[in-house]
Parts: sequence; C-alpha cells; structure tokens
Amino acid sequence: MAKFNNEIKTGIVVVAAVLVFMYISAMMGGGKKVIGGYDLNVIFNYVNGLEDKAPVKLAGVNVGEVKKVEHIYDNDETKVLVQLTLNGGTKVREDSKIIIGTTGLIGEKYIEITGGKKGSPIVKKGKTLTGVDPFVMEELIAKVDSAIQDLQKLMGDADSVLVENKDDIRVTIMNLKDSSENLKEFSDEVKRNPWKLLMKGKEVPPTANPKK
Repeated sequence: MAKFNNEIKTGIVVVAAVLVFMYISAMMGGGKKVIGGYDLNVIFNYVNGLEDKAPVKLAGVNVGEVKKVEHIYDNDETKVLVQLTLNGGTKVREDSKIIIGTTGLIGEKYIEITGGKKGSPIVKKGKTLTGVDPFVMEELIAKVDSAIQDLQKLMGDADSVLVENKDDIRVTIMNLKDSSENLKEFSDEVKRNPWKLLMKGKEVPPTANPKK
C-alpha cells in the first residue's frame, strides 16, 4: 500500500511539472502576440537558419514576429523574402538597419531593427526593404585559409630568390660596407680639415705661400 501511495505521489508531481511547463510556454507565447498589424517585407541573400514565428525586435524591444520565410528569384538570383508582422504602433524608419541576431543558449534567431535617426521618414506598411546579411563563419575561415596559403607561397618565393641571388646579395652588402667605411673616413677627414671642402680639389692649403 505504501509503495502504491509513492507511485501516486510521483505521478502527481510529474503531472504538475508538465502543467507548469505548459503554462510557462503559453505565457511566453502570449508575449509574442501581435496587436494591430504593420507588415513589412525584407529581402536577404542568406538568413542563417531564421524560421517562421521568430521574434522581431525594434531597438531591443519585442514588437512582432516573422510571419513567413520563403525563397524568391530576383533577376535570376536566389533571394530570401522574410515577411514581418509588427504591432500596429510600431514605426520603422527608412534609415533603419534590419539584421539577423542570435540569442539564448540554443542560438534562437531573431530579427533586429535599429531605431534609425530622428526625423527620418517612416516606412509605409507593406514596403519591401533590404536587410543586412548575417555573418557567415565558413566564408571567413575560407578567406583566412586562402590568405595563409598566399603568404606561404610568397615566403617560399622570397626564399627561392634569396638562394638564387645569394652571391649578388653578398657582393652588394660588401659594397655597401665599403661605401660606408669610405664615407666615415671622408667625414672624419672633413672634421679634421674643413678647409678641404672650400678648396674643391686644390692641393695647396690656404696657409701655404703660392709661387709667383
């Protein structure tokens, strides 16, 4: 009988937990309810996993949800059309930027709309805007890998040039060394006998008596 009572208690706890979870889910879902209706369309090249019912935020505040995400073809290019349904009182300015953000531990995607500048015109309902494509990590990795390969090739070419011209490089270095030593000797000579610069090649110093 005691065992039976424990099973009943365990069942009641499980059912209660499920009901609480359902209530919380319903409350969270109710927070996304759209009042009124302010529809906008946004075109992206890539949406990085954005799905229907994803939240839409204006300056960080929830103002609606993604109604539909679908492919379209524009000038023979594949695009993604995202339909937004916003609360009736929402005002999106023409200079606002529309991006795709990620939130939470599970990486839920959402639409973020910046506030725009004061005085900028308000976008009319139903207008189609162009969004900012999300960052694609794979593309960055590919670019970095390509840059590393180019750098390795450049270093290899530089090593090859040094090996092939090592004798010429050594001669050039020796000539530079000799020129440097000669310049140092000339500088020391000028410091000791500055009058030589005034003579411009004359062999007789200014203190000598010229022959008549």
